[in-house]
Amino acid sequence: SLLQEMKLLLTGASGLLGREVKQVFSDSGWDVTGLCFSRPTEGLVQHDITDQEATAELLKTTKPDLVIHAAAQRFPDKMESDFEKSWDLNVAATANLAKMTKAAGGRLIYISTDYVFDGNCSPYTADSTTNPTNKYGQSKLEGEHKVREIDESFVVLRIPVLYGSIAHLKE
Repeated sequence: SLLQEMKLLLTGASGLLGREVKQVFSDSGWDVTGLCFSRPTEGLVQHDITDQEATAELLKTTKPDLVIHAAAQRFPDKMESDFEKSWDLNVAATANLAKMTKAAGGRLIYISTDYVFDGNCSPYTADSTTNPTNKYGQSKLEGEHKVREIDESFVVLRIPVLYGSIAHLKE
């Protein structure tokens, strides 16, 4: 079938959402390349998406039809303590990935967050006014802007609280 030829490149594949997305697409017959960074995991490719050259090379070799970008620095303390590196991941790497995906003729789904809102006017719609109250929300909103500037047909998903089975308890 056509689906067996469909290729997915998934960033953040070792995370809570990424693990579920990888499973669903794999079960549906997609050829999934899952990327991880800080948590090397069997069956995933350890890759730094902030490395533009390596990411361009990865896209050339995997030729994905769809990129789901779920990788992000989401911990507020890390956003504060290493803001530049966190911004680079959440904004610059997002923009680069969107540009490269567009150039390769693929589609992109950018995983954003409800932290782009301040929480004062729920329920929210896609057209609700954004007003992030922390650096994480600001960085994800800026990532959204970059993705939409590069290709308006790319999808932005604002995901609220995630819950599910965890891989490892933090010590």
